[in-house]
Amino acid sequence: MKYQVNSISREAHKTIYGLHLNVLRFLVIILLAIGVFCRFTNLEEKPYWGDEADSLNWISGYTRSEVIQATMRGEQMSVEEVQKYQRPSSEKGLIDSIKAVAEVPAHPPLYYMMARLWMQLSREVMTSRTLAALISLLVFPCIYLLCLELFESPLVGWMAIALVSISPFQIIYAQEARQYSLWIVSILLSSWALLRAMRINTKINWGVYTLTLALGLYTHLISVMVAIGHGIYVAANERFRFSKIIIAYLIASLTGFILFVPWIIAIIYDSRSNGDQSPSWSKIPTPLTSLVQTWILNLSRVFFDFNASFTYKNLLPYLFVIILVIYSIYFICRYAPKRVWL
Repeated sequence: MKYQVNSISREAHKTIYGLHLNVLRFLVIILLAIGVFCRFTNLEEKPYWGDEADSLNWISGYTRSEVIQATMRGEQMSVEEVQKYQRPSSEKGLIDSIKAVAEVPAHPPLYYMMARLWMQLSREVMTSRTLAALISLLVFPCIYLLCLELFESPLVGWMAIALVSISPFQIIYAQEARQYSLWIVSILLSSWALLRAMRINTKINWGVYTLTLALGLYTHLISVMVAIGHGIYVAANERFRFSKIIIAYLIASLTGFILFVPWIIAIIYDSRSNGDQSPSWSKIPTPLTSLVQTWILNLSRVFFDFNASFTYKNLLPYLFVIILVIYSIYFICRYAPKRVWL
């Protein structure tokens, strides 16, 4: 009788857990639909800013010097004349787009090549933003795979999808005609590929990691920092022993950087030919207080957008987010395996 009661209790618990899981999935689907809607709403209504204008110039095959020479003549220009440099045409091809980006090698060419081919479908500015929004949808399966590899729990994957689907930070970059949505995808994908290769140590899995690492490098130069982070993770996870995993990782990473050598050459050539072309604002020292404000503001917008600039007078909502993040990190470090929180 006691065994029968325990059996019934376990079945009831499974049923309740299953119902809760179904409800959670339903809520995630609703949030996902809202997130997709927000990513594609009013793309044509938002004015595009300076960096997006530069992107469109490069996508159209015009270098910065060509645009300056054509537009800074002291003459009034029509909208159509300006838009000539922001929409692909038969005058400039894909090779011209690559050459234009190569003059500013701090921006690797992958996204701009994709955008050039995509904008052949339509020459409207919105088309480039549509590409960024479409790429951002790949964040959902990528973060699900990463969570599944880390936590071995579909539930955690669903919750992660819910968070990124309505994240103000994710939505705003998904609507920008720049490489950032592709970069986010490459970070998630390379991190998943690394964890999988460490768990299933095969040449195919390490080859996948190599390709995803190269994908990130050809998307954004700061992917170098992601690669360094991966290296620290692998070394710490292997307790700094020269193991088979370490050897496989070094070979895969080296191969990924070898694939990136053509663009490294472009960077070196540009630095020797043109010197330091970094914008003037990047050379102005930023006060520590301003940095702290920016860090807090950006951290909060991963979860909430309070639609206000951060000041120490409206600290309370931001303090709530900081405490939540700190507690989440503590909880993971306290209860999850080292390979998860490391």
